[in-house]
Amino acid sequence: MKRKKEKTLPEGVNAEDVVGGKEKIFYGMGAILDGGGVALISCLLFAYINRILGIGGLATALIIFAGRIWDAVTDPFMGVISDNTKFKYGRRKPYIIVGGVMVFVALGLLFLPYNLIGVKKEGAIIAIMCVTYLFYNTANTVAIVPYCSLSGDISKSYSERNKANFVKLIFSILSAGLCYILPFLILEAFEQGKVTQTGFYLLVFLIFGILFGASLILCGINVKERVPYDPTVKTKFSIKSYTEPFKIRSYKWHIVMYVSAFICLDVVSALASYYASQVWNSQEVSIFGLITMKFSSMFIVAPLMVSSAIMFPVVQWLMKKKGKQVAFRMGLPFYILGAVVIAVAQPSWPGALYIVIAAALVMGIGFAGAQMMPWMIFPDTVDVAELKLGYRPTGALSGLMTVLRKIAGGVAILVIGIVFEYSGQIPGMTAAQPKSAVLAIRLLMGCFIAVFITVAFVAAHRYKVTNKKLERIKYFNELGQKGLLPTLSAEENEERIALIKELAGHYDAEYDDKYVVHRFENVKSEGKGE
Repeated sequence: MKRKKEKTLPEGVNAEDVVGGKEKIFYGMGAILDGGGVALISCLLFAYINRILGIGGLATALIIFAGRIWDAVTDPFMGVISDNTKFKYGRRKPYIIVGGVMVFVALGLLFLPYNLIGVKKEGAIIAIMCVTYLFYNTANTVAIVPYCSLSGDISKSYSERNKANFVKLIFSILSAGLCYILPFLILEAFEQGKVTQTGFYLLVFLIFGILFGASLILCGINVKERVPYDPTVKTKFSIKSYTEPFKIRSYKWHIVMYVSAFICLDVVSALASYYASQVWNSQEVSIFGLITMKFSSMFIVAPLMVSSAIMFPVVQWLMKKKGKQVAFRMGLPFYILGAVVIAVAQPSWPGALYIVIAAALVMGIGFAGAQMMPWMIFPDTVDVAELKLGYRPTGALSGLMTVLRKIAGGVAILVIGIVFEYSGQIPGMTAAQPKSAVLAIRLLMGCFIAVFITVAFVAAHRYKVTNKKLERIKYFNELGQKGLLPTLSAEENEERIALIKELAGHYDAEYDDKYVVHRFENVKSEGKGE
């Protein structure tokens, strides 16, 4: 009888730290809501409230804005709650499971056809939508904040964490792609009378409720928390932890890059269905004389996604050869060009359909780097922070990025609502829109994106962390961790100070000497830095 061949463990990895293949899959499934939830809400909620429930643009925007602000405020508190939890099966897992159930229920309540079940007054619908969206965001927070924290708790092994988080990234990307396309198809099926409002509700609730809820529950049940924690240590919420990062110059420019790029994604997602139905009036178009169909938001979203997917390897190549900020900004002029062409294109132009498709493909060239690079740049910003502060404020930096992203998304929707209100946009699915409302949609698609992508482009030029500088930063940080900064030559110390001044801002000699240089010397003397 043959003996089973024992699996060889990766070098430096203990058996208890290994994350199995099935567990990696279950862990990745938790990212389905993380990647797809934002896409679903961005594509569908504004149009649902404004066009299906018939609520005015400004009121719709205020509902979504309030929900985004609530989401941003509750995230850091949920992080503290999960940090201080002492359940038998882990700090994160119980919240992920409960959050999965809550998300399923919340989606069912959020898209319930209240106008068909006796709620007729506009004020009542506004109040209900506000409460249900706040509940949805609370459910999202309960699940996703602990899930994101799980990325550091799934294994003590750095390599095993990287492998698990790569699987997570794949699930997140696939989910986002699905949730940017499928909601538009469901909405357009309703617009064209192929499904009733009840059918629309059931499709959205059952498909996405089950997809998001089940994936979180399976993740919470099957994933282990391997990193031990001290139950006597209490995490406290601190406002200071969210203001300290702004002392890092590179982080400030990084935030501008990130927020400016993602706020444009929110605008494109919210306006794609309006562009198709109110600028093009969902008119019949012929594709190479073979197929006749109504103009759809898919003529923008699908080419943009395909183009950006093709560009991902190019962006990765640029990142390795030229640096991350170059990979971020190189395609941004194409992003602007594509958005402006789509905004000004007239349905009456010869070949207008192909012009829009081509513009969306061009837009995708810049979209790839704009969406991919900010989180790839993030670890470098943390390195710069460590160079100046002497410690790595990873949680504060990532938490603040998430908070600002949500607030910026809420502001983007608020701008759309205000513009709709003052342009005379008429809520409802079949209402004929005045020329001022159609012009407003064009201006938002073109000018808004052109302005914010230009801001992102300028910020990328001001972000000065290059691959060469990063090598030196890592060198100085490693010395600091070992307590060897006092051994630097005068020339190397001048180089280090110059990097702090250029990339992190003001250099405080007293702080540097007391808390960065000699603190690590003390750590080494205690034997902790060896």
